[in-house]
Amino acid sequence: MDYIAFVTTVILVSLSGVLMPGPVFATAIAEGRKSRHAGLLIATGHAVIEVPIIVTLFIFGKIEMSNAIRAAIGIAGGMFLLYFAFSALKEKEGKQLKGFIAGFALSTLNPYFIMWWLTVGFTLAINAAFFGIVGLISLIIFHEMCDFVWYELVSFSSNKGMKFRNVEKGLLATSFILMLFFGLYFIYDGIKIIMS
Repeated sequence: MDYIAFVTTVILVSLSGVLMPGPVFATAIAEGRKSRHAGLLIATGHAVIEVPIIVTLFIFGKIEMSNAIRAAIGIAGGMFLLYFAFSALKEKEGKQLKGFIAGFALSTLNPYFIMWWLTVGFTLAINAAFFGIVGLISLIIFHEMCDFVWYELVSFSSNKGMKFRNVEKGLLATSFILMLFFGLYFIYDGIKIIMS
């Protein structure tokens, strides 16, 4: 995988999760009605948890791994993306929290968040390790950029009175397609590693 392909994968895989309507999305809408920049606080709370996880997984990704382990992590990530894609079709109500606390709490209390990073995120971190420190910085910047830009856009739009009911259906469909594609791709790539 070359660098451009790596960055593209990071952005699209990250968007598959961030675009999925859920508790953080709902909080960004609710908080946005009060403050147009609520999304920045929510994304910051999310990043405080996420960046140390990315760095830790990157360090583990730098350790020499057998093809079998790399393949297993990739396949697990693919299976998790497929599971998340189909389970996310069922609407869930989240707890209503505010700002930084919302981003922090809704990340740490979300089992999907932990599993995503142990499988999908770990696969991205392993790929980042091939590019050294540039890969780590790129993974952090482009992944967090998706969070910050999206939640700021949501809160700003909410503050301007935008209605999200119809938008959510489009976001759900887009997110589902991205997760389905990358879920199958990760599984295929893992099997290819085993067969090589």
